Amino acid sequence: MAQSKKQKQLMNFVYGMGAAVVIIGALFKIQHISLDLGVFEISGGVMLTIGLVVEAFVFAISAFERVEEDLDWTKVYPELGADGVKSGKELGAQGLLSQKLDNLLQEANIDAGLMESVGTSMKNFQGAAEGVSVHLPPRPRRYGRARIRAHRRRAGDRALLAGLHSGRTAIND
Repeated sequence: MAQSKKQKQLMNFVYGMGAAVVIIGALFKIQHISLDLGVFEISGGVMLTIGLVVEAFVFAISAFERVEEDLDWTKVYPELGADGVKSGKELGAQGLLSQKLDNLLQEANIDAGLMESVGTSMKNFQGAAEGVSVHLPPRPRRYGRARIRAHRRRAGDRALLAGLHSGRTAIND
């Protein structure tokens, strides 16, 4: 159904706007928001209903769209012939990617023994790292209990002195 570029753009717009209304409706529902427009009230339930009806309508229409044909990947990757992957002899000088990778690994002298050695070294390193433990000293308190008590005592003394100057004391109250 949606074959032209304009029709595809219209369908994408309707999909997006329908989804936006559903999301806003869910937000209204979760936050218990409602808009009173005088004539009627828009609540989260109403917005969710409108959004889901639009989405259902769009999905119903999209069920009748024509399926686009798949691209012919053998034009880009000739090794993907009609019978799957061709052999290296049929591909000529280029060869398969895996053959090229094998050649590069051979030129760099990277073989199974070297890879096994790397794996063993990594396991040894992991074991050594697990054996290391970090012992940090306890974090010093910024204010010790004695300092807090002294601060409270000074604050109490100041309050008492302020009361004496005003003629009020905690004893008289």
